[in-house]
Amino acid sequence: MSVTRKLILYTLKKKGLNFFTISDICYLFGITNNYASQIVFQLKSDDAVEEIEKGKYIIASSCEYPLLIGYKTVQPSYISFNTALYVYEMRKDIGEEIYIATPKRKRPLDFKKYNFKYITLKPYKFFGYCNTTIKGNKVIIAEPEKAIIDSLEELNYGPELRKFRDILKKAMEIISVDKLIDYACRFRDKSLIARLGYLLETAGLSLDIPDNFLPKDYIKLNPSGERRGKWISKWNIIDNL
Repeated sequence: MSVTRKLILYTLKKKGLNFFTISDICYLFGITNNYASQIVFQLKSDDAVEEIEKGKYIIASSCEYPLLIGYKTVQPSYISFNTALYVYEMRKDIGEEIYIATPKRKRPLDFKKYNFKYITLKPYKFFGYCNTTIKGNKVIIAEPEKAIIDSLEELNYGPELRKFRDILKKAMEIISVDKLIDYACRFRDKSLIARLGYLLETAGLSLDIPDNFLPKDYIKLNPSGERRGKWISKWNIIDNL
């Protein structure tokens, strides 16, 4: 490596920019886009960095860190759903699908063994995230309460409904139930509130939610299941699991 490349690589690592763009190089070193592109091309040739998608790169030593790759590929965004539940130790394994919440539309991305899925949220649902550091990498992730609400709202990207009770039990030590309910109300979905309330109750938590926050008609606990099972009048829920 030339001194220039060594300096750039050292500076990126020192500043925690394991994921970077050509624009980042230009800004940090006051060089032109063309010159920065040449240096990054040389770094790629040396296998010091890898290109994730056009114009977006990662330092090779961080390539196996999927949480860093995921949310950096689109902004604004945050890690959520099953992936966030794994970070909060509500799930045992991270899996090969990494879930990113964003108000933008973006196609799935394959990199190494991982498939990054970008779940488009309506702007009013895009909240409840925070900055954290995991294994020395700065990431933006859903708060534990928001990860649960996101997963219950978009069941395809969260745990199976049968496992939600156990997840809620595990979460009790790190979540605020008041915040959990507040976040559910902000989704403007009475079915979501009913499902959450019923699952919390069956997980051992006693609570009351005013009727005006609940659906008027009975809804299925599992939306894709049959309309039969245990009818729960308190929540207007058909437990069809």
